Amino acid sequence: MRYVGPSIKPSKLKRVAFLILLVSVSSRAYCGQVCEAALPRSLDTTRSKVGDHILLRTGLFTGPAESPITTLDASIVEVRPRVKGNSSILRIRVNKAVRLDGHELPVEARIVAVISQSMVTERWDIPVIIADRFPRIPEDDERQPGERKLSEDQPHTSPLDSQPDVPVLHRLVCPEKKKKGATCTNVLDARGTYGYKATTLEPADPAAPTESVLSSKKNMSLRAGTVLILEVKGIS
Repeated sequence: MRYVGPSIKPSKLKRVAFLILLVSVSSRAYCGQVCEAALPRSLDTTRSKVGDHILLRTGLFTGPAESPITTLDASIVEVRPRVKGNSSILRIRVNKAVRLDGHELPVEARIVAVISQSMVTERWDIPVIIADRFPRIPEDDERQPGERKLSEDQPHTSPLDSQPDVPVLHRLVCPEKKKKGATCTNVLDARGTYGYKATTLEPADPAAPTESVLSSKKNMSLRAGTVLILEVKGIS
């Protein structure tokens, strides 16, 4: 018998969401070297200056016995407003990572996606509660002298045992106007720019692997809360 479990209060869902997001992001970051962060303030090519620092909050585990990385320290190394005949340019370099315990270490990371917050949607998957997964069968109680039941030798398992017991949060990037066949993408799988039509994320420069270059035909302006997906290639 299957039935949907009781409703969960929004406040509890938010707390669970934070924990699940931190674990899912850090797990992906440790294995696939990808993590999610958000701009703490707006960035634009008319007011930003070379040398300005940007502290990106994230959740990145590098090992079970190590303090997680909670901040990536980035700085602006080039900013150029748009002028006639030339695009605006914003070049950002990730300088170091900061662990939860305050320890700083060099990191090689690059921005691979810039996503407007309005393009991100969240979806909860509430697990189904399984009642009477292994109902009692009277015949199971009948046995010959000296006969042992299976449950006495090894626990009975089922694929249902691997189902999560808590809600799972999915963060997705969805097209502004859904076209036929267009689908939403997991935030960590996003690449390029979303919601900033005139802005382009330039290909990686092998000579500067920790630098990310954004260009735009207009004066660039990234809003506070903009989601950044970073590819982490090396942590010293």
